[in-house]
Amino acid sequence: MTGTWTLIRLILRRDRVLLPVWIMISALLPAGVASATASLYTDQAARDAFTAASMSNPAQLAMRGPVHEASLGGLTAWTLGSSGALIGGLVSILLVIRHTRAEEEAGRRELLSSGVVGRHAPLAAALTVVLAANLLLGLLSVPGLVREGLPAGSSVLFGLSTASAGWAFAAVAALTAQLTAASGTARGVAVAAGGLLFAVRSLADAGGVSWLAWLSPFGWARLTRPYAGDRWWVLGVAVVSVATLTAAAFALSTRRDVAGGLLAARRGPAAGTLRGGIGLAWRLHRGTIVGSGIGFCLLGVLLGMAARGLDSQVDTPQFRELAATIGGPGARVSEVFFTFVMYVLSQIVTAFALVSALRARSEEAAGRAELLLAAPVGRLRWALSHLVFAVAGPALPLAVLGAGAGLAYEGDALRIAGATLAYLPAVWTVVGFATLLFGVLPRQAAAASWSVLGLILLVDLLAEFRLVGGGVQDLSPFVHVPPALLGDASSTVAPLLGLTAVAGALVVAGLALLHRRDLAPST
Repeated sequence: MTGTWTLIRLILRRDRVLLPVWIMISALLPAGVASATASLYTDQAARDAFTAASMSNPAQLAMRGPVHEASLGGLTAWTLGSSGALIGGLVSILLVIRHTRAEEEAGRRELLSSGVVGRHAPLAAALTVVLAANLLLGLLSVPGLVREGLPAGSSVLFGLSTASAGWAFAAVAALTAQLTAASGTARGVAVAAGGLLFAVRSLADAGGVSWLAWLSPFGWARLTRPYAGDRWWVLGVAVVSVATLTAAAFALSTRRDVAGGLLAARRGPAAGTLRGGIGLAWRLHRGTIVGSGIGFCLLGVLLGMAARGLDSQVDTPQFRELAATIGGPGARVSEVFFTFVMYVLSQIVTAFALVSALRARSEEAAGRAELLLAAPVGRLRWALSHLVFAVAGPALPLAVLGAGAGLAYEGDALRIAGATLAYLPAVWTVVGFATLLFGVLPRQAAAASWSVLGLILLVDLLAEFRLVGGGVQDLSPFVHVPPALLGDASSTVAPLLGLTAVAGALVVAGLALLHRRDLAPST
């Protein structure tokens, strides 16, 4: 552990902007949601009516789980339980990978290790900062909640339950960072694990398999039941799980070489077998694309099985009215369910697309792009070879997600797959932002691109509770995707073409700027 404190100071210096912004936004958000909830539901009758509607809505159960108590605190905890875990988990994954695997990939870890730095110091420093940041944002949320009239003890439990989800995903990222030599792959595996854990929690609440919630950090945040019984002991489950994953990460770290992974990289092909730049890019991206495709296909099957019988199980006048309000006359319960879940899962697919879009930057930072461009390979041709998979790659997980759900549900694979593919232009828009940032700010491209995705998630959450106006809500490309399952298919064409045009313009601008700038290695 020698040198851990010095590395902690280095991480705090490097993230002196990102960490305070993330902590303050996450800490202020619960009080804002509590205030909005109090304004929207002014008396107990209104809160009871909202709770009854949410408990009978399988889409809401899949997204957030059941409401434990129809109080201001109970509704606030219900609103932010899964959303807070999703945002905090994503940021925790990115930070841990950034300061562990990415440092090794760039060669800086080897330079540090030549000094007085212990083998475990880099991983210990990264985990210390990320775990402390999650704890701090959880505790800083307490004063705002108390100011809204909520009990202090329950508010502390709520803050700690939010922090525990971030701790869990930080530990998952620490584990995946030991498996592969590529930071993009480690990031992708950790994000995939997050998507699987979200699906497990959704299946537990919407599919009636309640015990599954104990297997997911999203479930732990709900099972602590702040403002509805305060089950402090559930935090012990989270702490033990995080400690176990962290110990496993340190144990695996001793079994590999610096800059290497436990999963040995395959030998490259003999000279002449790669079909140009596109062939090389395919070898670099195929693991992420194929892995995400398999994972989302299985996830779609699980969702389709969970949706079976929803139309008859909740065939009540109240829910028929709710479905008609959301999707129009004749809308089915299952269609509302799929629309809500696909909206969230399309944003997880966007994370995989960002991994592919930023792979060119990883190659540039590592110095491999310079070697490739010394050959008769043009800069735009090289960038496009990676961009092809960032654009086409997300189509596979979206398509198999819908197809798997449709086949498991009622054999309607084509229609549901088409509805999930409607989110592809929104994914492309985020990829376009990443390409633009790669062209103009290469060294900040990765951090800024992931920040864009995080802000989109935050805007969607704030807009749901009317904490931001329509102008701010429109900044999220996912808001502009029409619900294809709930409306006329012809009405979806214009907005999707508009998003595609925006994405195309961003890509063209990014490539033009890339063509005019110098290469920017990591050092």
